[in-house]
Amino acid sequence: MPSFATHHIFATTVQRVTGDSVSHIAASYPAGYRWGAQGPEPLALYRLPFPSHLHRLAHRMRAEAPGTLFEALCAAAEQEHNTAALAYVFGFCTNYALDRVTRPFIQAQADRLALFNPGYSAEARRKLVESDIDGILISDYIAAEPARVEAFRLLDPNAPECTVLARVLARAARQAYNVRVAPASVYRALHDMRRVLHLAHSGSHVRRRLEKLEHITGKSGLASSLIRPAEPLAADCANQAHRPWMADGVERTDSFTDLFDAAVPLAVSLQRAVLERYYQRKPLDPRFFPTNFAGEVVKS
Repeated sequence: MPSFATHHIFATTVQRVTGDSVSHIAASYPAGYRWGAQGPEPLALYRLPFPSHLHRLAHRMRAEAPGTLFEALCAAAEQEHNTAALAYVFGFCTNYALDRVTRPFIQAQADRLALFNPGYSAEARRKLVESDIDGILISDYIAAEPARVEAFRLLDPNAPECTVLARVLARAARQAYNVRVAPASVYRALHDMRRVLHLAHSGSHVRRRLEKLEHITGKSGLASSLIRPAEPLAADCANQAHRPWMADGVERTDSFTDLFDAAVPLAVSLQRAVLERYYQRKPLDPRFFPTNFAGEVVKS
């Protein structure tokens, strides 16, 4: 999946071209929309480095068929009687659309990165690809020097709508997966994600400490790969050169930007369906969910 700044930039791009009603609701509750754009990721960072059942829940959300999750999110938002909850679900739509379209690409680039970083695990290479793309997107959309951008400030865990979205995600988890999650735990997860991102972007001294720890533990890049490179990697992780890469046995040449643009209409269509689900009680069409968040076909 792309990293957090890329998801934020994608959600902002979608907001500019989506329907007026959706755009207005997202603009009215920007923190709800921005946190929704991070999808299940806050749960994956809850109380790190300690294990938690929320980490497993985040994995289920990404790996299992997403139709049930989105129906549960819509139902939970409806129960809130608060359009801040709807803004959150709109953001979640952008997370799914971008992940679904770009995850095979990111995996292919991570596999290729083994040539440049042979000591890195598959997970560390994937994180490094995501961080490199984050820097490139920040340079294109926010500022010319991405290493100086404290992008974690885009996520506000203290905004008023955070208590609303915490209840929405907790209710959706119970309905979709029969997993009990306290809204307070979701709220804590937002703060934990902000803390992890702050730590990962607090200067070169943090990188040196992380790399020293990785050397001691023999896990090269596992933590330092979260830090955006000061300059785009020579490996061209965004594939701006349009090199061939493989997905499901098919050769492709798309760049990340190509896939980013292709995911926009998918997000807009899903947001429109969620809006109709909220106000007209129209069920979501299963055809919106041909794959999970990783772009893999799964059984419902």
